[in-house]
Amino acid sequence: MRPPRPTAPLDSATPSPPLGWGGRLAVVVGLAYVATFIVVALMRLGYPFELEWMEGSSIAHLNRAVHGLPLYLKPSIDFTPFTYPPLYFIVSSWVAKLTGAGFVPLRWVSILASLGSMSLVYAYVRRESASRWPAVLGACLFAAVYRQGGAFFDMGRVDALFLCLTMGGAVAVRRIDSAWLAGLAGGALFTLAALTKQSALFIAAPVAVALLAGDWRRGATFTTTLAACFGASAWWLNRQSGGWFNFYVFDLPRDHPVIGQLLRGFWIEDFVGPLGLALVIGAAHFFIAPVRPRWRALALDLGLVVGLVLTGYATRIRVGSYINVALPAYLGLSVLLGLGLATLWTQRRADSPASRRAEGFVALLLVAQFALLAYKPWQLLPTPADRAAGEQIVESLKRVPGPVWVPRHPYLAELAGKPTFAHELALQDVLRSGLSQQSDLLRAEIQAAARARRFDLLVLDDETWVHHEFAPYYRHAAEMFAANESGLFWPKSGFVTRPDFVWVPRSDSAAAPAAPPERR
Repeated sequence: MRPPRPTAPLDSATPSPPLGWGGRLAVVVGLAYVATFIVVALMRLGYPFELEWMEGSSIAHLNRAVHGLPLYLKPSIDFTPFTYPPLYFIVSSWVAKLTGAGFVPLRWVSILASLGSMSLVYAYVRRESASRWPAVLGACLFAAVYRQGGAFFDMGRVDALFLCLTMGGAVAVRRIDSAWLAGLAGGALFTLAALTKQSALFIAAPVAVALLAGDWRRGATFTTTLAACFGASAWWLNRQSGGWFNFYVFDLPRDHPVIGQLLRGFWIEDFVGPLGLALVIGAAHFFIAPVRPRWRALALDLGLVVGLVLTGYATRIRVGSYINVALPAYLGLSVLLGLGLATLWTQRRADSPASRRAEGFVALLLVAQFALLAYKPWQLLPTPADRAAGEQIVESLKRVPGPVWVPRHPYLAELAGKPTFAHELALQDVLRSGLSQQSDLLRAEIQAAARARRFDLLVLDDETWVHHEFAPYYRHAAEMFAANESGLFWPKSGFVTRPDFVWVPRSDSAAAPAAPPERR
């Protein structure tokens, strides 16, 4: 489904009209966002503690992939996986063979995938215009939403790889000439995206409809490849795990209730509010130039953008979501901006005063859009004091003779050379599900661990369900942070939480209670 050639073909010997001063300013500002992301990501790469409260448990998933252990198994206080497919952790395990385990391989995969997504936005848009600048600016907008999207482009989370593979599938179906090869490559890449984060299936649906409407060979091959490859992969993973793959990847996410206030709030606060100017410019792609000669390409563009935006919306309105789940919507808008600029570029005339004025106005909107996304990059960087605080926590945990559990940050126990346990959120996903049998069994296991004083130490962030389960058998003994240390060791994104309150077994325990760590 290659779109019609632009007004000035890419292989034309006629040079495209140069950018005006406004356009050059927009490009400089946009490229500054790309450079800022790269610098911040590299500065955060080696930080040995979490940047976000779920990132630490990605290490547990990575370690299981490295050692060939199953990811999907019966929920337990020892290990309960997050509700994601396995590909991100498998790819990270390959990188870990070069870098060693920990956060570094996870973050390297995300950094490279994010740069890949920017390059793929460029590749998707580039063919629409004789100039490369619309494609560059579309990629730059995606770099600019780094902080708006929760600064997740370089984190040890699945999002960046999922977006890169999704965008790769979109580029394949749009730019490969052979309908059969385009469908095969696009379907395979969307399968890999869905094996990274299952949300890719919702993006693939409108893309498949658009392809079937515009080029049935391309659409049929894409749909068949995706259905066969993902279906076979899911069947195998479910069979190998004894049914637990479906439980975590499909059953549990369905039980996340909708947050009513976000049904409208997403559009106002997360989408149109910060990115409305880009939406206005991007809309030109569908309304400025004649539709009939290019309707097939427009159908695919519309299917991709709608799929990305609605997927971001559908996941953002669920309980437990953070702004990172809106990243597909931001990716879709970055593509749309590039396409809109490309369409406007093909309509411009360098010798026309009206065209020059219109170009200046669009450039002004672009600069204003980039300005709305401005952030202070130094606020995303952990400080030496944060690192020192984390190291002191680990040293404190090392002094405890027996096992310790830090429910929201279980990786800290591993850093202290102790067994690691399940993340609080992974357990909570099972406990709040409508699947009463598994919920009851897991709750009974947690209560048994509390009664048996299984842990010599608990380190809690605040009063949650873990506190209520363990309070009859444990007592609050100390705090990790003094009153004058209120600004230390907080995550740089996501849920604002940190380990603080130290609990030890009550004196009526059969075993002697562990001595709490020294107050810092």
